[in-house]
Amino acid sequence: MICEQLSTLLGIKCHPLTDDGTVALVDTAFKFQDGDYVPVYVQQIANQVRFFDAGETVMHFIGRGVSINDAKGAKFMKKIAEQNGSTFNENGEIESWANQDNASEAFAKYMGVMLGLVRWEHDQIGVATDTSLLIEEVSMCFRAAYPDKKQTPSPEYIGISGHKYKFDFIHGDDAVLAISTHHASVASALKKLIDLNQLAENITLSPLVVIDDRYDKEEADNQTKVLAAAARVLPMTSLESKANIKSTTH
Repeated sequence: MICEQLSTLLGIKCHPLTDDGTVALVDTAFKFQDGDYVPVYVQQIANQVRFFDAGETVMHFIGRGVSINDAKGAKFMKKIAEQNGSTFNENGEIESWANQDNASEAFAKYMGVMLGLVRWEHDQIGVATDTSLLIEEVSMCFRAAYPDKKQTPSPEYIGISGHKYKFDFIHGDDAVLAISTHHASVASALKKLIDLNQLAENITLSPLVVIDDRYDKEEADNQTKVLAAAARVLPMTSLESKANIKSTTH
């Protein structure tokens, strides 16, 4: 009984897209973070089978604000595809090929890519997909909250390691750094601050970290406790309040 219902139970259906049935769309229950279904197309060419996404994954990520306009932006897709024995081709498609007798192997590799991308997307929650947008928001709030203070580009500062750093901008006496709650963003900011704080020449430097707490306040509070050891930290919602700007939840 359950075998007869397995396709329905698992949410797997196949829809032919051509009259000869050589190209089809496969429905699965797998979804991206925003609820979009993972695209699965299958094509038979001679004695080979190709599983592919028809470029829909690229369009999904572009729609989510991820910049994939060049090879660098799409690097994560190419890497995940290669890790799973598949290809991210020059047309922006994810694909996996196999002989017809080994079609299940190609399907497994293809789904490995797609589920890897779903995990990647999940791990990016809290990361500003467009960092420049977050910086601009923070900059705008500072100009609105403290209009009597001058805002200028950041000069270079040298840390005790010899590395050179810039802040996102200088507002009044504050060297402002806008970050998300993502561990990579926090770790990068913390490394920069500690390196700069260890050099006596930077004693007059007044760093101020603005952390975007609009998505996950609990995580922002936890990361603030860590960052506070190296600099003053201001939640984005508090800055928006000072600027009399209504907070936007991401």
